[in-house]
Amino acid sequence: MAEQRAEGLALVDEAGVLTDVAMPAEGTDAHVTLLVAEHLATGQRQRRTDGVGTAPATGMREHDIADFLHEAKGRYGRYWRKSAREPGAERELATIAIDRLEKLRLAVRMAGFIQPLPALARFALGEAEIRESRGASTRAAGLRLEST
Repeated sequence: MAEQRAEGLALVDEAGVLTDVAMPAEGTDAHVTLLVAEHLATGQRQRRTDGVGTAPATGMREHDIADFLHEAKGRYGRYWRKSAREPGAERELATIAIDRLEKLRLAVRMAGFIQPLPALARFALGEAEIRESRGASTRAAGLRLEST
């Protein structure tokens, strides 16, 4: 299905059969990717409101993303797989999230920086909802698409 967007024409695969990387998706890696997407998109939107949107964006260093995930671990870590909560795991999680965003063509690595692409601005986390699953509490991050 073709969809006209502010950044151009997008082909949407509603059935999800034409890609091996889904967004949104389930699991720790997908949740971390959504958190990083929101973090990058927030920075992108902030640059626009500050009047810097016409200048080339400088992006964000990978270690800054790992630092962000280290802080996010305090809030969301209890919902992540055990290995993602280990000390230093945020570096691997940052790499995984950036790889996924690159595969989805939402960000690119350039000269040590992660540069969000315009389509990333469409992603924003919604309110998380708590659902009971087999007697255990789980958290699912909501995702909404910004209309631009």
